[in-house]
Amino acid sequence: MVQRGERNPKPRPRFIEPMECTRVAHLPNGKDWIYEIKQDGYRAVAIIDGNSAALYSMSAREYSNDFPQIIFALKEARLGTAVLDGEIVALDQRGRARFQELQNWKRTRLPIIYYVFDVLHHGGRDTLHQTLNERREILEQLAARFIEPVRLNPVFRTKLGPLVAQVKKLKLEGVVAKRSGSIYLPGKVSDAWQKHRFNQEAEFIIGGYVRGGRNFSSLVVGEYRQEDLYYVKRVAAGFTPHLRSGVFEELRGLETRKCPFVNLPERNRSGHGLTAEKMRECVWLKPERRCELEFVERTVGGRLRHATFRRLVG
Repeated sequence: MVQRGERNPKPRPRFIEPMECTRVAHLPNGKDWIYEIKQDGYRAVAIIDGNSAALYSMSAREYSNDFPQIIFALKEARLGTAVLDGEIVALDQRGRARFQELQNWKRTRLPIIYYVFDVLHHGGRDTLHQTLNERREILEQLAARFIEPVRLNPVFRTKLGPLVAQVKKLKLEGVVAKRSGSIYLPGKVSDAWQKHRFNQEAEFIIGGYVRGGRNFSSLVVGEYRQEDLYYVKRVAAGFTPHLRSGVFEELRGLETRKCPFVNLPERNRSGHGLTAEKMRECVWLKPERRCELEFVERTVGGRLRHATFRRLVG
């Protein structure tokens, strides 16, 4: 509560909705931009207020009980009051973030790391309207006190081409470009922050689609393993209305009553599985058409993550 005579009370550490990147096909280049490795994990806001600390997701769900080792490190760092923006990741032996391992954080043997890339409040003052360069200076001072598993996410002030080549060589997820003079816009998607993911590409068999609208909501795709067709993904991303209509017309006449995939139905472990109930919405197709997909990686079970349709093949 503001007391009488207190005109400008200091803001307290609290949840601040994260600023988001614009996804782009080509990253900007130039001296006004700095670059970071795109981490593949859970975006998390850390709130430190003296001897207390808490972690929250982008939607303000509390992560504190899930990652007590991070909470302990934030308390031990003695940061005073601060609000930090970062990403929780599970790192493999090569230093690459493994999202599936993070999803299984209770059982994974990989280290769970909190990479911090911004500071939104420090020492009783919000830093939202300071430039990224200014916020970075504050953050680097704070990072001198960080202890594992809290780390400062490195930035690169370099030419884009060699950096991209190295990121691809190391098989990292992508790069984030940030305008060095930009302010922090809570809850906004801004082109002052731009991200590009370096995905894999491959061809897959179309074995059906899920009904939706005038044609379909997603394609059901798979791959042959020896003589059997295995389901790997329902693909909904990458379609414009015109492209969706064109693909639908190309698939006409291939309808069949039999599901061509040997590994369906799925168990509903994640809430998004292609279960027996969901399969009732499917139209099965003779596995005669192929498509090219872009995707981030495969799970341990061979499924695709973040798959996007590119084109029909053949």
